[in-house]
Amino acid sequence: MKQPELGKKISDLRKEKGLTQEELVDLCNINVRTIQRIESGEVTPRSYTLKTILKALNYDLKEIHLEEKDRISYSKSDFNIINIAFWMGILFVIVDSFNIFLNIAMEFNIDVLGSIINFRTLYFITQITSFVLAIVFYSGFYTSGRVFKSTLLKATAILMLIVSGSNYFFSVFLMDSNDFIATTFGIVSLLGYGAVGIPFGIAILKLNNNIGSFASITGIFTIILYATMLTVILIFMSVFLFLPVMILQLILLYKVKDYLQSR
Repeated sequence: MKQPELGKKISDLRKEKGLTQEELVDLCNINVRTIQRIESGEVTPRSYTLKTILKALNYDLKEIHLEEKDRISYSKSDFNIINIAFWMGILFVIVDSFNIFLNIAMEFNIDVLGSIINFRTLYFITQITSFVLAIVFYSGFYTSGRVFKSTLLKATAILMLIVSGSNYFFSVFLMDSNDFIATTFGIVSLLGYGAVGIPFGIAILKLNNNIGSFASITGIFTIILYATMLTVILIFMSVFLFLPVMILQLILLYKVKDYLQSR
């Protein structure tokens, strides 16, 4: 822990013990002026001096190192990435929801926008747009994982992007395929989303230590959504769960942004 945080920590520990600076001096046999300068952040104590002061305050030096390890630190670029991911995430949810509608329309041969635009062209545009927005959206979760030191969130955010990108690509590539190929692709896609989405939800849930109960709620519903996909036969439930879960994830990104802004 660096100054001035170290000095404030020592001052807080001393006050918790109900000690004055003079009384602390008597316990650790260190010059009162040195104590004053350490607590004010003017100087950084040598290792021996720090150990002596902490011993007098009945505080383990290892705890100081643990606090340093657990402290949240982030750069301006981290905040900007999460902020952009939130705003672009709104567009991502809208476009991806429209993608679901297009897939349903294609499945049941529903005419979309009539002769205004060719269905193939519309489908291609929405898939590409979704992929670009997905990159920005999941980069927000990857960055959140880096800020909160969550390896699981970083890994699953990358995997979610890979699965999504593969799905967008093959959806266009296999658009005119026969029913067997289309069905097989649909099942593989659902299994991929489910296998990656469940640990992604677990990683989100674990953010509750920093973000609070909302992270738990978002994580639980994310797990449920992707569990329905993994079963395949419960796919109809995921259609109804998709939009609420994505909105929860959006709000979570906003709360992460707000959390960082308040620190």
